[in-house]
Amino acid sequence: MAMPAGSKRDKETQTEAEEPSHKPSRGAAAEWLRAEEDAFDLWLRQSLHEAFDTTVAEPIPEDILRLIEEDRAERERLRSSRKAEPDK
Repeated sequence: MAMPAGSKRDKETQTEAEEPSHKPSRGAAAEWLRAEEDAFDLWLRQSLHEAFDTTVAEPIPEDILRLIEEDRAERERLRSSRKAEPDK
């Protein structure tokens, strides 16, 4: 038996259909997360620059440069000796 138009059941169904969903869509949630990540990335990048730009701008000490060059020469020597050895 059909209920008359405007009945309580009709109003409940109509109200449920008209109410906006309180759960955000996946696209909206993903966009919100990206915005949050972008804000965090921006804050982190600025904070790191403030903390370390002066340190990075300092010249590299001669002792450290010498160690780097010695290590580079040693690695090159090892590569050359490996190439010269016959494969087993």
